[in-house]
Amino acid sequence: MTEESGGAGKTLGRRERRKREVHERILGAAVALFDAHGVEETKVDDICARADVAQKTFFNHFPSKRHLFGEIAEAFTENLCILVEEARKQPVPTPQRLTHLFRRAAEEARRHGPRHRELLLEVVRMANAEDLDPTPSRGLAGAFRRLLEDGVAAGDVTREHGVGFLTEMVLAPFLGVMLSWAREEDYPLDEHLEEAARFLSHAIAKRERGRSLRSCVVGG
Repeated sequence: MTEESGGAGKTLGRRERRKREVHERILGAAVALFDAHGVEETKVDDICARADVAQKTFFNHFPSKRHLFGEIAEAFTENLCILVEEARKQPVPTPQRLTHLFRRAAEEARRHGPRHRELLLEVVRMANAEDLDPTPSRGLAGAFRRLLEDGVAAGDVTREHGVGFLTEMVLAPFLGVMLSWAREEDYPLDEHLEEAARFLSHAIAKRERGRSLRSCVVGG
């Protein structure tokens, strides 16, 4: 590489870093404003002012506020996937891992505060639309699927249904409870996630041979 080409590479590297810094600044400003004032009340001009960028710069990075939502939704999904991976590492059977996951999700939701509800509603809607298909190996559905595949391999998750079906049956209630909390001011998130975890843990558990489903439900 010549000295001239090396200098061009450094310049390009600085430009890319600068572009990424501006991109992250816009995202950070948007999340802060959404949490403080709500999604609908926050305008593109507000985001630009907080991020100290021109409106043209904003639209160079995001064609619309909806596209910005999409990136926040991806980050939200990634954070949920991290919680799933954390649960997979717990040295307990799969049903207890599920309980651990739902409790951690409740902790994280509470930690962000009440204004986070509106943002959560938006990003979970997008995650819900994209991830309820249980076949992808990526995204939230993929993370839940791997958790259940671990359980099938360990012998503590039922083989009566396919893992794809089980993924859908576990993921849909989880997102449903989170959405209900985002919509309802006094929604008891902790209790409902705890109850959902108990219900789902029982539903996915491997049955003892010769024991009917009815006896499992009645006997606990």
